[in-house]
Amino acid sequence: MQESNEKREQMERTLRLMPRQQVLFDLARQRPEVDTTSVGTYLLFLWVAREVFASQQAFYDRFELSEGKIVVLLLLQQAPYYRLTPSALAEAAGVTRGTITGLLAGLERSGLVKRTEHPEDGRMFSIELTKPALELFEQMLPERFNYIAEFMSSLTEEEQHQLRALLEKMNRGLPALSTS
Repeated sequence: MQESNEKREQMERTLRLMPRQQVLFDLARQRPEVDTTSVGTYLLFLWVAREVFASQQAFYDRFELSEGKIVVLLLLQQAPYYRLTPSALAEAAGVTRGTITGLLAGLERSGLVKRTEHPEDGRMFSIELTKPALELFEQMLPERFNYIAEFMSSLTEEEQHQLRALLEKMNRGLPALSTS
């Protein structure tokens, strides 16, 4: 029982550092039927996830990129001859053709992709990575992977495996959060 109280006090101290989450946690504590451990853990998870996403976007911002643009560039990098049609890109990225059109327009303006005639059908065109995009990958990817390794180094390899297993379990529980 003592250990349980210590863990709860530690979680409460952590949540006090996160004002947005503290309001919801305080409301949960006022309701005796609420499992405050679950709520506190969930709020801490949200806070960490928000910080990870903010850090990732700040990194992408340095290169004037978004997650969507990165996905398109990575798909093209993996494609034969660094080339795909817009519809193939949209399907592979899991976005609409309208969304892919906007992403490609921005990447084309940045000089990271170019339109080329489709090799088999002259009525169609392909999107191809440019040399500056390949150079960007050479600069950006090692740096990003180093940041990720540094972030994850706070956990041992065993802890990383445990975290992965727990995140997979949480992923299976996502339908419980759905309102539909």
